[in-house]
Amino acid sequence: MDRRKEFRIVTREDVRATIAGVDGQFRLRNLSQSGCLIEGSSIPADIGIPIKIVLSADLSVDGQIAWQLGDSMGIFFDSPIALEVVRSFALDDWPTRTDWNYARIARET
Repeated sequence: MDRRKEFRIVTREDVRATIAGVDGQFRLRNLSQSGCLIEGSSIPADIGIPIKIVLSADLSVDGQIAWQLGDSMGIFFDSPIALEVVRSFALDDWPTRTDWNYARIARET
């Protein structure tokens, strides 16, 4: 049973992240207002380690590693992001997405 009740979308975006001062490229697998799931690096990351994820050129999110299993990591954001940002990453909108207007909305809210 999934304990999370928050709206979460499935994604397949590539994002940059910095974990304990080490930069890496990751695949964003899902996103909600309070966190995300990323995959794709062998950077060792203990639970509680700080992370900064670059969701777009205008939007970075700070958080902490909530769990790690192989190349997958669950991230808990320090502050929630706007629901409009989450919705902008929805796969059904992916082919038509041409800009990052939602990142600007997130900074204004």
